[in-house]
Amino acid sequence: MKFLLRYALAFGALSLSPALAADVATPAPGEAAPAEQPQVPGDDIFGFTSPSDTGNVGEKSFSLESTTRFGKGNGLYVTPSVKIEFGYAIAENVWVALSPFVTNYRIRDVTGIDNLSRTRFDGLSSELIWRFLPRTPYGLAASFSLEPRWAQLDGVTGLGVNALSAEFKFYIDQVIIPDQLFAALNLNYQPGAQQANAAGSPWVSGSATNVSAGLTWQITPFLFVGAEVRYLGVFDGAYLNRTLGTALFVGPNLTVKFSEKTALNIAWTPQISGDANGVGDRLDLINFERHQLRVKFASAF
Repeated sequence: MKFLLRYALAFGALSLSPALAADVATPAPGEAAPAEQPQVPGDDIFGFTSPSDTGNVGEKSFSLESTTRFGKGNGLYVTPSVKIEFGYAIAENVWVALSPFVTNYRIRDVTGIDNLSRTRFDGLSSELIWRFLPRTPYGLAASFSLEPRWAQLDGVTGLGVNALSAEFKFYIDQVIIPDQLFAALNLNYQPGAQQANAAGSPWVSGSATNVSAGLTWQITPFLFVGAEVRYLGVFDGAYLNRTLGTALFVGPNLTVKFSEKTALNIAWTPQISGDANGVGDRLDLINFERHQLRVKFASAF
């Protein structure tokens, strides 16, 4: 995990250093600039992995995103969560959003988790994305995002809590072959703390990381298929103090664009390996699930 994070961070720092960005944006003397600046389509064409796009100034957006996590070691475990997002491009390369959440928990006969079947409002998040490296003539762009979140449900058990977190996200994407092949890399870090809904319950701090990368192929201007790999980790303490579990997810995704500004993205990533501290199983089904499925409909206007 630490090696992968260090490699990804080094790659991101190297790719986005001011000197390199200047070299990419400005052709060397005698070198011809590309005839057209290649673009990465502005929708979520990479699945769980996010692109760097922030939309045009004044553009509004609406998305309905359903993420379902299902499968534990035994029993029934299904937790679909719906995020309703309202976004606005307030300035060039700057985008903000506000999102309420609703989550359903269906848990029965899972070892270590109480049976539960209910749907509840699950808090709010806001997000600010700043694309600090606009698209270069060679198709490279990068953004930084901050998403504070207030939640009312524990992410694993579904029990009532009061939880606060902030996710720091780094997005980089690249046109590999214009109008055909695109790549993206995300580095996310999320510290937070939560308190159980019981008198005298202490605040417990924790943190999580997410390193993901995706490749997407454009079949037609309105159809994209791709695959991504995601390496997730959860930690005791807000500063990655002690590893509680890690998991590797790999899977395909599909994007259908109904118009230039409306699209549907479907991404599925099963867990192919994992490690929970103190458990010798091949997968980490204590902190994560066997499968994660996301369906997102987004429209801009």
